[in-house]
Amino acid sequence: MKSKNIRNWVLSAVGILILIMAGYAVYDVLEGKDGKREQAGHQGGHSEMPGMDHGNKHGEHDGHSSGDLAKSEVKPSVSYKDGVISIQLKDQKGRPFDELEVNHEKLMHFILVSEDLKQYNHLHPQKTSKGSFEVKHSLQPGTYNAFVDIKPKNKAYAVAPLKIEAGSHGNHTHQPELKADTTFSKTIDGHKVSLTPKEFKAGQPVTLQFSMGDAKPEPYLGARGHVVVLDHTGEKYVHVHPSTPEDTKFETEFEEPGLYKLWAEFKINGKVITYPFIIEVKK
Repeated sequence: MKSKNIRNWVLSAVGILILIMAGYAVYDVLEGKDGKREQAGHQGGHSEMPGMDHGNKHGEHDGHSSGDLAKSEVKPSVSYKDGVISIQLKDQKGRPFDELEVNHEKLMHFILVSEDLKQYNHLHPQKTSKGSFEVKHSLQPGTYNAFVDIKPKNKAYAVAPLKIEAGSHGNHTHQPELKADTTFSKTIDGHKVSLTPKEFKAGQPVTLQFSMGDAKPEPYLGARGHVVVLDHTGEKYVHVHPSTPEDTKFETEFEEPGLYKLWAEFKINGKVITYPFIIEVKK
């Protein structure tokens, strides 16, 4: 009888041990799935798509470039009325969104370029309410491409052109007729700036170097300068900053051959001066 009781006790103990081990196995499986799910969700919240983040090479490091707005988790819209440009930011569910990181001293950089690429403005709208920003700026009649350059917190975002119409349709501007510069030195307000190199090839990294003689650019929006580049259609956009805080060298890459217009902004003697250049990128 005693032997039978011992045998029953052993069998019970083994059964309990098996149940405990099975329970741990199930827990590990569920925990592993949850862990992977949690990790995937975390990575998704910080995901980066080509051309969306701060990039000197169309999406890397320190600047912004154009991308597929359809993949953005933040949707901007713009409108213009009575000398005021209004910008609305909404999330994927259509709710106002304004969880933005300060990027080069501003929550929003708003680049506005006329369709013919002759007028260029770098503006900084102010927040008026959740997801809403405004800036006063009178526009000449015409069609403009607007680029809402922001850095949403934990959201994917791609800069893409948004149209603004000002004035009557009969006064609208037209597609640009670009002609590549043959001289890469410009003098504005008595300050000369020279750009090197003078030849550009598609698909190859390039360093845009600007020299100003004895003049030294002052810090402007957290950098020694800013460069915005658009292709000949005025739609492919890249905004780059210097390679280091103390120089005026900008690293980028032109993916396709063609004509591009760039605007280099420098603050000299307290004044921001914009130098335009038209370059031809060859195969």
